[in-house]
Formats: sequence, structure tokens, C-alpha cells
Amino acid sequence: MTLKTPILLASVLGALALATSSDARACGYFDYRQIRPVVHVPKPAPIAANVRIANAEQRLDEEHLTAAGAEVVLAFPSIRHVAVGASPLETRALHILSLAVVRGEGSLRGVAGFAGTGATERAANLEWAASTLRALDVARPNDPVTQADLAEALAARPQHEDESLAILADLAGRDLVGSAHAYAALARLQASRGDMDATRAALARCERMTRSPTVVCRAPDGRLAFGG
Repeated sequence: MTLKTPILLASVLGALALATSSDARACGYFDYRQIRPVVHVPKPAPIAANVRIANAEQRLDEEHLTAAGAEVVLAFPSIRHVAVGASPLETRALHILSLAVVRGEGSLRGVAGFAGTGATERAANLEWAASTLRALDVARPNDPVTQADLAEALAARPQHEDESLAILADLAGRDLVGSAHAYAALARLQASRGDMDATRAALARCERMTRSPTVVCRAPDGRLAFGG
């Protein structure tokens, strides 16, 4: 074998390698082996507590009670153990959550700490809400709004019904009940005592104060029509 033979062989092998590489590119295998840059997707910015509480207030107004409660707990996970007056935002959050619990009859399904999956838990949630709203009433004396909210919560517990009726009757007599839910509570209490005329009047006031009368102004007696 002459000296030229290895050189010629190397040239042939090199040409074959180039041809194979070209064929690989043509068949689409080349891109498969390319190193692609990693794309980092930024995490969404956390929602500020004040935004969550504003959302919670809106959800409460819309009668979306579980959504309202969820926003509060996401903003303040330890809210159940926060005292009224700890901060203005937390106090507002306590107010919203307490009303959501009362209007949800002690159960906010899926909301940590307030699911109320059994009768005992629902009763404990309602007592917590009533105690919280009582603390708010003490912090804001002679405020018809907090008085009506407290009375609404008290109406949900049989042992507090007399106190609730006294508060609501006094506010209604002075035309200071500013909540449809409070009027609904007053109607239920009056119906339980057989005062059907007062019950109808309270239901009529309830209807005029809410965009969701069939949800809020539930007649406590099946024979009564809304506003009848």
C-alpha cells in the first residue's frame, strides 16, 4: 500500500461523514439534538391583603358567602385568633367574615377553619361570629350598623333570640335598620312569636333593601308571600 492510500481512505470517510450529517439534517434529526434555552415563567405577584379584603366585601354584597370567607382567610390565615382592634384592616376582615359565617348558617365549605361540617362545628362558628360582632359593637358604641349586625348574629342562636329581638325592634322603631339581612332576622323572630303583621312588614322592608330578595328575605312561614 502506498502513502497515498491512507490519505485517500481518510478523504472518503470524511466525505461519508459529511454526507451522513447532511442526510441527518435533511431528515430532521439535527434540530432534535439542539440545546434549547430554558424559559423561566415568572410567578404571579401575590395579592395584597387590602385587595383581598376589598374583594371579600364585594363577594359578601353579592351573597357569595364562601368566596367572601375564602378571601379573608387567604389574606389573614390566623384571622380566627385575631382580636378586634388589632388593626383597621384586620378588624374590617373580622366584620366581613363574621357576617359571612352567620349568613352561611355556620358553614363556609372549603374555607379553612370555617367549613362547619357538623352541627357542633357550625354552632362553634356561629358563637365565634356573634362574639366577634359583639366586640365590634363594644368598640363602636351606639352605631346602628354594628348593632344590627350583632342582632343578626344573635338571632341565629336560640339562647340569644330575646336580646336580638330587643335590639332589632328598637332599631326598627327608629327606622335605623340598615341591613336587609337584619330585617330578615327580625321577620323570623316576629314570626316565631306569632306576630304575622310585623313579620310581613319586616319582609317588605327586606325586599326593598336587597337585589336578591329570594335569597335574603326568606319567608319564615311558608304561607307568607314575599312582601305579602
